[in-house]
Amino acid sequence: MIETAIHNATCYHCGDKCDSEQSTKFDSKQFCCSGCLTVYQILTKSNLCDYYSFNKVAGVKVNIEKNDQRFSFLDNPIIAAKYISFNNQHQTAVKFYLPQIHCSSCIWLLENLHKLDATIIFSTVNFPAKEVSIFFDHHNTSMKSIAELLVSIGYEPHFSLDKHESSSTNQLSIQRIALVKIGIAGFCFANIMMLSFPEYLGLATLNKDEFSPILFRSLNLVLSLPVLLYSGNEFFVNSWYGLKQKMLNIDAPIALALIITFLRSSYEIISGTGGGYLDSMTGIIFFMLVGRGFQTKTFASLQFNRDYKSFFPIAVCKLDELKNETYLTVNEIKADDCIRIRNNEVIPVDGILINGKASVDYSFVTGEIDTTNVGIGKIVYAGGKQCNGVIDIMVVKPFSQSNFTRLWNNDLFKKASKKRYTFIGIISIYFSAVVMFIATVAFIYWINVYPPNAWNALTSVLIVACPCALLLTTTFTQGFILNIFGVYGMYLKNADVLQTIPYIQHIVFDKTGTLTYPNKNFVKYVGEPLNAVDLKVFTSMFAQSIHPLSRAISNSLKQSSFILDNVKEIPGFGIQAWESDTFYKAGSVKFIGENSLQNAASEVWISINEKVLGKFEVINQLRENIDCLINQLPYDLTILSGDNNSSQHDLSRKFIREMNYQFNQTPENKLNYITQLQHNHQLVMMVGDGLNDAGALCKSDIGIAIVENTIQFSPASDAILLANKLPYLNQFIIASILAKKLITITFIVSIVYNVVGLYYSTTAQLKPIIAAILMPLSTLSIVAITLLGSLYIKKKCFKNV
Repeated sequence: MIETAIHNATCYHCGDKCDSEQSTKFDSKQFCCSGCLTVYQILTKSNLCDYYSFNKVAGVKVNIEKNDQRFSFLDNPIIAAKYISFNNQHQTAVKFYLPQIHCSSCIWLLENLHKLDATIIFSTVNFPAKEVSIFFDHHNTSMKSIAELLVSIGYEPHFSLDKHESSSTNQLSIQRIALVKIGIAGFCFANIMMLSFPEYLGLATLNKDEFSPILFRSLNLVLSLPVLLYSGNEFFVNSWYGLKQKMLNIDAPIALALIITFLRSSYEIISGTGGGYLDSMTGIIFFMLVGRGFQTKTFASLQFNRDYKSFFPIAVCKLDELKNETYLTVNEIKADDCIRIRNNEVIPVDGILINGKASVDYSFVTGEIDTTNVGIGKIVYAGGKQCNGVIDIMVVKPFSQSNFTRLWNNDLFKKASKKRYTFIGIISIYFSAVVMFIATVAFIYWINVYPPNAWNALTSVLIVACPCALLLTTTFTQGFILNIFGVYGMYLKNADVLQTIPYIQHIVFDKTGTLTYPNKNFVKYVGEPLNAVDLKVFTSMFAQSIHPLSRAISNSLKQSSFILDNVKEIPGFGIQAWESDTFYKAGSVKFIGENSLQNAASEVWISINEKVLGKFEVINQLRENIDCLINQLPYDLTILSGDNNSSQHDLSRKFIREMNYQFNQTPENKLNYITQLQHNHQLVMMVGDGLNDAGALCKSDIGIAIVENTIQFSPASDAILLANKLPYLNQFIIASILAKKLITITFIVSIVYNVVGLYYSTTAQLKPIIAAILMPLSTLSIVAITLLGSLYIKKKCFKNV
C-alpha cells in the first residue's frame, strides 16, 4: 500500500532525503520519488531484493521521464555495431558503459538481469571500467529494449560521440600492462635474491650435488633478461626520447646505470670472476615500477583531455518529407536536413527553427544561467539544450562546421604546453654530470695507483650512484599524495601538476556553476507587501512560465498554485495575466512600463493594474563553505563571470577580503585575462567549468575543472575536482606544499645512502653483499618515510571545513 512519506526520512533505495511532495511510503519503507519506488517494485516482483542486503541504500535515483524514442538510434545497425562485441545465429553480446556502477550491489543486480528478462542469457560486469556485457537472444528482443530495461532499474547506459567508454578501457588496458610488468619484475627479483644467498654468505666456492655457483649465476642471468628487456624498457624508451629532444631527463642516468650493471654482471658471470649485481638491478626496476604504479592508479579511469564530442548525442533524429523518423549519426547530418530535438536534448548543429516552441539553455557555452526563447524562422545554435518540448530544425551548418565546434577548435582554446616546476627536472639536469665526474675521477685515480681497480671503480660508481633513490623518493611520495587526493575528490592529470601547485601565485575563479550551485538560487522580494490573493496569483503565473527565473521564484514562494485561464507569456519580456478583473504583470522593467528604473538580468519586476509594486531578485546561491575558502586563501584572487555585475554587492559582503571582480566576460575575455596575468610573471590557477572556461583552463598554469561527478563532461584540464570538495581547495594546495617538503627530506636521506655507497665504490671495495644490503635498506627506509609523511599530511590537511 502506498502512503504519503514522512518528510526528512531517507529513501530506502537511493538514500536521498524524502523531503519533496513526490515522497511515498510502501511496504513500511520510505521512497523519495516514484522512480525509486518503481525500481523497488520491479526487484520485489522478480525476487531480487537481496540487492539491498549487500549495501545499504545501494540504488541509484531514477529519472522516470518517459521518452519512447530515447534509444531508437540503437535500431540503426551502423550505430548498434559500435556496441556489439559478439554475434552469431543465436545470440548477440553488447557492452554498455554504466557510470552509475559503484558497489557490490550493482554488480550482483546487473549479473542477475536474466531474472528480470528471460531473453537475456547472461551478463557480466567489469567493475573498474564500469562496463556490463550482456548476452541476449536477438530473435526475441533488441538492443533498444535492453537499454530501456537498464534505465528502468536506474542504470542508464552512457552514449557519447567521442566513445568515452573506449577511452576508459584503453586507460585500464595500460594499467593492466603496468601490473604485468611489476609482477614479472617482482617474481624475478625475489628469485634472484634467493639464488644469490650463496654469494652473500661467502659460499661461492661451494660445489656439492652438482649445484655449483655457475648454475645459480646462470639462472640469475636468465631471470634478469625479462626484467631488463620488458619490465624496464620504459626507462630506455624515455631516455631515448629525451636525448632526441636534446634533454637529459631523470630516466637517462637510470638507463645508463642499468646497462652498466647488466654488462658488468654478465662479464663477471661469464668469466667466472663473480656473481654480479643482478639482484640490485632487478630490485631497482621493481621498486621504481611500483612507485610509478601508485601515480597511475588514481586517474586510470578519468579523462582530462576531453573534447566537445563527449557533450553531444551519438545519434540524431532526422525527418524525411513525410515526417518519418530515422536515426543517423551526427556526422551524417548535412545542411538542409530536417532534424527533431526532444525535451532536454542537446542541439548538435546550427539550424533554423521550423516547428515547435524553442526554449534553449546555452549555459554550457556562455556560463550564464538563462534560457533563450527562439521564434519560428530564427537560428538556434549547437551546444544549447532544448527545455520545452519537441522542436524541428532545418540544418544550416553540419556538425563539423557549427559555431560551437569552431569555438572549441579555435587555436586559442588548444591545449598549450605548460611550464612545470618539477623537483626531479631540476635535479636531473645536474645529477648525471656529477655522477660522471665522480666516476671519471675514480677511474683516473685508480689507473695511476692500481690499474686492476680502475674499471671496478668506474662501474661501481655508476651502479651505486643510480638516481633510483631520487626517483623512488618522488614517485612514492607523489603516489601516496595522489591517492589521498583521489579519496577526497581531486584527480590530478599527472605528478607534474602536483609539483607545480606549490608555486601558484594567483587563483582565478569562474562564478556561475563553480562558486555557485548550478541549479540553486536565493530569491529575495523587495517592494510593497503582497496580500495572500495577489501572492497566490503571482505564484501561479511563475509556475506556468518556462523561464528559469520564473521557476526559481515559483519554487521559493512555496505557495499553492492554480491554473490561470487568462495568462500570456511574451518570450524575452515577461508574463501577464487577468484574474478577478485585476491585471498582473511580471518581467523586465520595460515590460511592466517603468523606464525610469534600472533592470538587471537577474531581477523580475511585478505590477498590478500597471502600478509597479517591487521586484524579485534571483541570486545564485553560493556553494556551502565557499566563503570560508575564499577568505582563507593566501593568494591574489579574481572572479571572472559571464553574468552581469548584479551579484557583486552580495559577493563583496560575504567575501571579506580584497578581490578583483570581472563580469560580462566572454570565453575570449577570460583567456586574455589569464594571458595578461602570465605576462606579469604570475603563475595562475584557473578554477572553472564548461566550454566558456575552456580557453582559460588550457592557458593557465594549473587548470581545475569543477564537476558534479567524474563522468560528467568537462573541458581539457590539469585536474578534476568534485564540486562538493571545492571548499577543500586550500587544503589540497597546502598538502602539495608539504609533499614538496617531504620529497626534500627523503631526498636528503637518500643522499646519505649514496655517500656511503660512493665511499665503497670509489675505493673499489663494492661487493655484492654491500650492494645487496644498501639497495633494499635505502628503498625500505624511503618507502617508510614517505608513507609516514603522507599519513601526517593527510591528518594535518584534510580536516572538516
